[in-house]
Amino acid sequence: MRPTTRRRLRLLAAPALALTLLAAACSGDDDDGASTSGTGEGNGEAAIELPDCPVDALESTTEPVDVLVWYALSAKTEATLLAQIDTYNASQDKVVVRAESQGASYEELLRKYEASIESGDLPDLAVMEDTTMQFMADSGTVLPAQACYDADGLSTDQFVQTAVDYYSIGGALYPASANLSDILTYYNKNHFRKAGLDPDKPPATLDEVRQYAEQIKAAGVVDTPVVLKLDSWFIETQLTGSDQPVVDNDNGRGGGQTTAAVFDDPATLELLQWLKDMNDAGLLEPVTATDGQVDHYLAMAGQKGSITIETSTAATSVEAFLGGDASVVEGDTSDIDLEALDFGAGPVFGVDEAGQAQVGGGAWFIIDDPTVDDAAEDAKQAGAWDFMKWWNQVDQQVVWHLEGSYLPFLLEAADDPRIQEFWTGDLAGQWLGIAYEEMLNGVNPDFPGPLIGPYDQFRENLRGAMDEVVFSGADPQQALTAANDATTDAITTYNDINF
Repeated sequence: MRPTTRRRLRLLAAPALALTLLAAACSGDDDDGASTSGTGEGNGEAAIELPDCPVDALESTTEPVDVLVWYALSAKTEATLLAQIDTYNASQDKVVVRAESQGASYEELLRKYEASIESGDLPDLAVMEDTTMQFMADSGTVLPAQACYDADGLSTDQFVQTAVDYYSIGGALYPASANLSDILTYYNKNHFRKAGLDPDKPPATLDEVRQYAEQIKAAGVVDTPVVLKLDSWFIETQLTGSDQPVVDNDNGRGGGQTTAAVFDDPATLELLQWLKDMNDAGLLEPVTATDGQVDHYLAMAGQKGSITIETSTAATSVEAFLGGDASVVEGDTSDIDLEALDFGAGPVFGVDEAGQAQVGGGAWFIIDDPTVDDAAEDAKQAGAWDFMKWWNQVDQQVVWHLEGSYLPFLLEAADDPRIQEFWTGDLAGQWLGIAYEEMLNGVNPDFPGPLIGPYDQFRENLRGAMDEVVFSGADPQQALTAANDATTDAITTYNDINF
C-alpha cells in the first residue's frame, strides 16, 4: 500500500468523524487505484473508498513471510487456535503464522494495541473484540478486508449477514473473518428439579428470572440463586435486543457524527433497578467484572448458584468441566462434586422475551502498519490474507466451532454434517446450536449493536454504574446519569482527537 493511500485511509476510515465530507468523493476509481465499495444502504452510511489489497504479493517472495497474530483467548478456545495455526503452517511453505497472547482479556489486548500504534510495534493480524470495530477503523491501522475480497473476486454473501452488517462501515467489511458468539442462559437443572421447576425450561424474561429465583430460594436449594458477573454486556444485550440505542447518530451507524450517549433512558433504568431489587431481595450473588474473573463459574460449579448468563464460547469448556476436566477453569475446584452437576443452557433471557441478542465475539483485522516499508507490508498483508482465506474454509470453520466454541461465520459450515451431528448429539453442541439460531434470528439486521469509538470507556462507565447500584446501594437514576454523562464526555474527547 502506498504512503499516499495510507494517509487517505486514515481519513476515510473514520465515518463517525468524517463521512459527511465523503459523499461527493466516493464514486469510481481514483488514480491511486483505490476503489469505492458498497452503498451503505440500510444504515445511513456513505460509501467509502478502499485502498488496494496486495493479494498477489506472495508470488514474488523468495522466503517464507512471517505473519504475527495477537489474540486474547483462553482454555479450549486458545488451544484450538494454536492447533489450527500449526495445521495451516504445515499445509504450505509461503507463510509462517505466529500467535502471541496479549493477556487474559480483550481489554488487555486493546491496551497493548493502543500503546503500540505510536511505538510502531504492531502485529500483522489482530483478533480484537467486536466492540473495537469503530476504533480500529478510525485508527488508520487496518486494511479493510473488503478490498481483499474485491481484489480476489470473492463475495461476502457467503457469511452470516448479521455479522457482515455489524462489521461493515460504509458498505465495506473491515475484518477478514469473525469469531461469532452471543450470550446464553446457563442453569443448574438439579436445582430446578428440587424447586419444582421444569428442568428443560430456562427463564425467558427478567420477570421469570426473579420468579424462578424466588421459588428456588423458598425451596431452600440455595440462598442466592442468580449469580451474575456485572459486565456491561448484560445491559448492552438487553438494550440491543429491545432496539434501544446507546449513542446518537443511529446508534453510531448513521451518516453523521456520533456526539453523545443516549442510554440515560427508562429502558436502562429498568435494568439497573432490576439488579438492585434482585440484590436487595437476597436473590442475586453479584460478581465484579474484573479481567479473568471466574467466580460466577465457580459459584455455579460449587452448587451455590442456579442461574447465570455467559458467552456461548463457554459451552465446550463447561462441558469439559462437567466431564471432569477441571483444568479449563482457573481457581480452586477441590470442593466441587462434578458427578452432582447437571447444567442446561437456553437463549439469553430478555426484558420481554428470550433470544434477543447482539453480535459478539471477535474479529480478525489485517493490519496496515505505517512504520513498515511498502514491499514488506504488501507481503505481510498478502500472507495474512492467504491465512484468512484458509481460515474461512469449511473444514477450519467446523473445527473452530466444534473445538473452539465460536459460531460459524461461513454459512456453508453450519450445514456440514459434522456440525449438524454436533448440534443434535453433543451437550455443548446443543447449546451452541441455540446460540447460532440466536445469531441468525435473534439479532435485528437493522440494529445489530452500537458502533462507539471509545467503547471501552462506555463499558467502564456502565460497569461502574452497576457496581455502585449493587455494591454501594447507589440510586439507580443517579448512577445511570453519571455513566451516560461520562460516556458523552469520552465521545467528545475521542472526536476532538480525530485520529
